Amino acid sequence: MRNTWLNGASWRSMMAFDAEAGDGGGAAPVAPTVPAPPEDPAAPAVPESVLFPKDGDKPTEGDGKAKEEPEGWKPYTDDPAKSKEENDAARAAHELTNPDNPINKVPDDGKYEFKMPEGMELDAKMAEVMSPVLKDIGLTRGQAQKLAENLAAYTKQKAEADAKEWADINTGWIASAKKDQEIGGAKWDGSVKVAQSALARFGTPALNAFLAESGGGNHPEVIRFMTRVGSAIAEDKPETGDSAGKGQTEAAYTLFPNDKPKG
Repeated sequence: MRNTWLNGASWRSMMAFDAEAGDGGGAAPVAPTVPAPPEDPAAPAVPESVLFPKDGDKPTEGDGKAKEEPEGWKPYTDDPAKSKEENDAARAAHELTNPDNPINKVPDDGKYEFKMPEGMELDAKMAEVMSPVLKDIGLTRGQAQKLAENLAAYTKQKAEADAKEWADINTGWIASAKKDQEIGGAKWDGSVKVAQSALARFGTPALNAFLAESGGGNHPEVIRFMTRVGSAIAEDKPETGDSAGKGQTEAAYTLFPNDKPKG
């Protein structure tokens, strides 16, 4: 009976029974030995916690290797396998990565100094306007320099492309004028001379400069207009009896010597 698992009521009954069953000699009753309750075979096994596994099975960060602290910046050490020139170039490039190098810092005053490669220019006014913006977005001097170089290179490339396009347009105008039925073909050389004579008489230095710089003097319609004006001047008869008119007539003959009357 002592090997049976007992509840509280059974335990009290057993104690009373043992006391009554004594041999009358007054010996103290012996407390029964109670075994631990057996595990319930029907109870489901509790799985290990996924987030809190047993010690030794805790998940590791990354690949499980100890995370190494990044080393600080160190000066460049010459490579004996490289020439002096190669080491100098490598040292200069490595120095650009130095966090203490001013080129890797944002200027406190927001002023950036740009050094453009030969053949490139950066608009000074644009650089002045952009500097506060560059500081506001946190660009270092080196980053701003690289941005400026790329911007200047693009601007130069764009200007060259625009110049080529404009030159091609002018070439097309001239080719079209040379094929024009009124001023081109066999008449081309004569048309040009007549147009130049009209421009020389009525044009001004400012107009000449504008036509030359803009390329407008190559447009077929401009050449046609000047040719018609020159032809109209050549057909005019000289006025007589007036000194002012005489002066104008002499000027016209200067421009068109072949039309000057004889005698």
